[in-house]
Amino acid sequence: MNARGRQLGALGFCAFTVPAVLLLPSVGWLWAGIASFLAAVLLGLLLYLNRNRALPLAQAVAGSPLGKALLLLALLWNFFALGAAAKQLGAIFPTAEQTPLIGLLLLLLASYAAQKNRVLPVSAICFFFLLGLYGLLYGFSLPDLQKEYLKPVQSPTRTALTSALAPISLIYLCRGEKGKPVFWLLGGVVLALLAALITAGSLSPPVVSTLEFPFYEAAKSITLLGAIQRLEPLVSAGLCAGGFCLLSLLCAVTGELMSALCPKTEKLSGMVNFFLGGSCFWLSGLLSGKTVALGTTIFWGLLPFLLQLLGKQKNIKKI
Repeated sequence: MNARGRQLGALGFCAFTVPAVLLLPSVGWLWAGIASFLAAVLLGLLLYLNRNRALPLAQAVAGSPLGKALLLLALLWNFFALGAAAKQLGAIFPTAEQTPLIGLLLLLLASYAAQKNRVLPVSAICFFFLLGLYGLLYGFSLPDLQKEYLKPVQSPTRTALTSALAPISLIYLCRGEKGKPVFWLLGGVVLALLAALITAGSLSPPVVSTLEFPFYEAAKSITLLGAIQRLEPLVSAGLCAGGFCLLSLLCAVTGELMSALCPKTEKLSGMVNFFLGGSCFWLSGLLSGKTVALGTTIFWGLLPFLLQLLGKQKNIKKI
């Protein structure tokens, strides 16, 4: 895998830390593992189908009316996803008084980074930071888990499961990079599975189901040298870096989509990402969790496969 391919893998991994740590622990370790594994399989399949493509996926399908219509829908959903993700990131500092500002500030930074094409190099740095941080947290948490709490949850919160699809939008940035992304995909599965295991084993499933950010609460009980340490600020710091990568990924994707639909708008992508994503920050609160989960399944799960099929058509302009 070339340097750009490794950076894309790092970006996808860092972006996935947000649903893996913030949302998936609430569904239990079994369902978190299943959801993340299926998302990894889907992304791996998309990368395989995209392996010989010289142009980005959006550019390859933009030559047909149907392709443009689907790309426009993907673009509109991406703006909504930007706002929804920024709003969700307000929960990463539970003790903060003005949590909405956290998501908006991260969105501003991500919009600027995507506009200046700095997303990939920054994500490579964030990868090593997050690898060390979660390695520390997991290393001290796993020995103290209560085995009786690790019984699989039978009724997961289904709306949270679709959050595992977040890194699939990475396919819009790929240009047929060679290599095997197994390390990055399996790394995300292990990250999500361990986060859910630690959460359940520290708090018990009934307690987890009542909390908005259960992994943060689980971090409060981590012991270091026999004494409980307050390491939950490290969880917030990790999600701050991961949240930046997730928003940067979405901003970079919207830039690709805008460039494919109307190349003249590419230079405005940073401003558009911030203002339209910021507008959807409040709009996302008006939709139910089931509606958001359905949209996530369609636009991050099914639509990329449909676009791949369109891109393979020899007479795509006639569709």
